[in-house]
Amino acid sequence: MLFDSTLLFYHATGTFQFTAGEFVNLAGNTASCASTVINLGNARDLGIGPGQEIPMLAIQVGTAITSSCQSTLINAQFQGSTNSVLWTTYVESGANSTASYTAGASILPIAVPKRLHGAGLPLYYRLNLAITGNALSETISTGTVIGGIVLARDDGPNTLASYPSGFSVS
Repeated sequence: MLFDSTLLFYHATGTFQFTAGEFVNLAGNTASCASTVINLGNARDLGIGPGQEIPMLAIQVGTAITSSCQSTLINAQFQGSTNSVLWTTYVESGANSTASYTAGASILPIAVPKRLHGAGLPLYYRLNLAITGNALSETISTGTVIGGIVLARDDGPNTLASYPSGFSVS
């Protein structure tokens, strides 16, 4: 999978080698963890349309996301904005426990959605990880992520186990 450095939501500044040091550390976040804002340069809708190259979200967990609070839930929200102040949520994952975010897991693996009917053309995109729970003291203990918008997501390794083995080619 190829990342464009201008289309990254979560990325630690570095050499763009995409090693463990490039992942963003989420430890210590309590209410939400908004990503870097992607400025499209001019207002446009990157959502599904005609053509073969469909922009997709690719957000990978590096180190498993954990919390000391059992009730911690994370809701991944893909958002767009016309002014980088007021955000419209286009799609969200729903609240999932931190156990869902193991090392190597994908967060919100979807094609970039079309803007909502009646919403202005977005100039900015971001990914927000909303952190909630019952204890009102939820904090991420560990976890790292990297991600952005890509044209070809590397989904193959996640589906290899779905195919039967034991065949031979002669």
